[in-house]
Amino acid sequence: MNDTIAFVQTPENIVNLMVSLISENKKSQKSISILDSGCGKGIFLKSLLHSNFTNIEGIELSKELYEYCQKNFPEVNLYNDDYLEWMSLKEYDLIIGNPPYTHYNSLPKSIRSKVVQIVGNKESDIYYAFILKSIDLLKEGGELIYIVPYSFFFNTYAKVIRDKIVNNGILEIIIDLDETRIFEGENPETLIFKFTKKSVKPHQKIRILRIKDRKTKHGAIYKKAVEALSNKLENDVFTYYERNMFNHENEIWTTYPEKLISDFFLLKDTCWIGVGLVSGYEQAFTITEEEILKLNENEKEFLVKAIKSKHCRGFWTEGFENYLLIDKRINSEKELKNFPNIYDKLFSFKESMAVRYFPASNKWFHWQALRNYVKLKSLLAQPKIFVPSLDRSIQNRFSLTTEPLLPSGDVLTIIPQQKDPFFILGYLNSQFFREYYLSEGGRRGHRISYTQRIMSNVKIPNFNQETEDSISKLSKSIFENKDYSKRKEIDEIISASIN
Repeated sequence: MNDTIAFVQTPENIVNLMVSLISENKKSQKSISILDSGCGKGIFLKSLLHSNFTNIEGIELSKELYEYCQKNFPEVNLYNDDYLEWMSLKEYDLIIGNPPYTHYNSLPKSIRSKVVQIVGNKESDIYYAFILKSIDLLKEGGELIYIVPYSFFFNTYAKVIRDKIVNNGILEIIIDLDETRIFEGENPETLIFKFTKKSVKPHQKIRILRIKDRKTKHGAIYKKAVEALSNKLENDVFTYYERNMFNHENEIWTTYPEKLISDFFLLKDTCWIGVGLVSGYEQAFTITEEEILKLNENEKEFLVKAIKSKHCRGFWTEGFENYLLIDKRINSEKELKNFPNIYDKLFSFKESMAVRYFPASNKWFHWQALRNYVKLKSLLAQPKIFVPSLDRSIQNRFSLTTEPLLPSGDVLTIIPQQKDPFFILGYLNSQFFREYYLSEGGRRGHRISYTQRIMSNVKIPNFNQETEDSISKLSKSIFENKDYSKRKEIDEIISASIN
C-alpha cells in the first residue's frame, strides 16, 4: 500500500487550523484520548503536542515514516499498522488527520478487499473507509476532524458515508476550500469537516465557511477561518453562514445557502431532460466539410449535426459539429466496407478505437453510447435547450436552438413540452436559478455540473402568467438579437416576484 499510495504532507497552517477546531471543553482536558489515523511525518502530532495534549496515539503503515515519528515524537504511543485492519481496544475523544485519497481501481488488490469490507462497494475512494472506521472508533461526544476531497458530498457511492454521519451525529463545521492548492503537486477540491458523534437536537446548525479566492495563501486561510468562526461573520477570505444539519432527504450535500421555493413544479414535469450522445473517439467520427463532399448518397445517411459545449453561448447556440454516427445499421467490418469513404476514414483509427471502452455488443467502429438516441430523433424538430454538462462560466449558458441538432456527450438537453421554451430558457439563465442550483448540490470544484438527476428535480416557481410572459418576452429578445443587455431585467422580475 505504501508503495502505491504516495505520502502527501499537510501544510502546517492547515494542520493548525484543524487543531484549532477542537472543542473548547476538550482543549481544557489535556488528557483526552487522541488518535492520528495516519501519522506521515508527524505534522499533526507536532501541532497537538504544541497545544499541550498529552494522551496522543498515532498509526502509520509505512515502516520508514513510523520510525521517523518514533524518533521525533517519543512521547506519542505509535502503531506500525494498517488503519483499515487495525483492531483498536478503545474508543477515542478525538480522531484527526488527512487520510489518503485513492480510488478503489487504483488501489493494490490487498487493500481493495479491506475498502469493500468497510464501505460495501467497489466504486469507493479509500478515504471513505477511513471516515467510516473513524466514526466507529469515536466515543459518544467524540470528534472527527478530517481534510478530504469534496466528492463525498455528492458521489452516489458515498451515500453510505452521508447516511453514517446523519445516523451518528452532526457536522458542526465545514470549511470549503474549493480548488485551493493545499497540497504540493496535488490540486483536489478539498474541505475540512468537524463531526461530533452525538444525538442531534432539532434544528442544530452547521457552521459553514466557503473560500472566496482559490489563490489564498495557507497563512491567510488559517487566520481568516479562525476569525470567521469566532465572529460568526463573513470576512475578506471566507463567506460564513449557518444551516440546519443535513438529513436523509438531502441526496446531495452542498456548502451553499439553502434556497427555499414553497410553490413550485418540477422541471421534469414540463420538460424532457436527457444526456447527450457519446462517440468515444471524437477524432475519428468528426468530419469536415471537405470530407463530406467525398461521401456518396448512401454514406450521407450517417451524417448528423450536433451541439457541443463550445457552441453554447447562453440563450442561443452558435455553430455545430458534423459527425458520422455509426450505429447498428452496420454490424460487421464487411458491411462497413460497403461505405468505402467512411471505411477509409475510420480504419486509420481502428487500433486505437478497438481498445477504448464500449459495450460488448458493439464493434470497434460503433459509437460508444447512443443514450436516448431514439427519443432525441423523435423530438428533433422541437425547440431544444442545451447546457454544458460541466461549466466554469460566471453566468449560466442554457442555449436554445430551433434547428434539428443532436446533443454531444458534453451537454445536457432540455426539451420543453408544456411551457413556453423562452420562459424556461429565461428562468434557467437567471441569477436566482444559478444560486438555487448551487444550493441543490450542483457545484464540482470551481465549476457547475448540470446533471440529469439534479436538473430533473429542480423546482420552478409557480409564477403568475404575467410574470411568465414577461420572462418569455425578454428571453426571446435576447435570443433573437443576440444581446445580453436585457438579462438583468429577467433577474429583476424574478427577484420581485419571489420576494
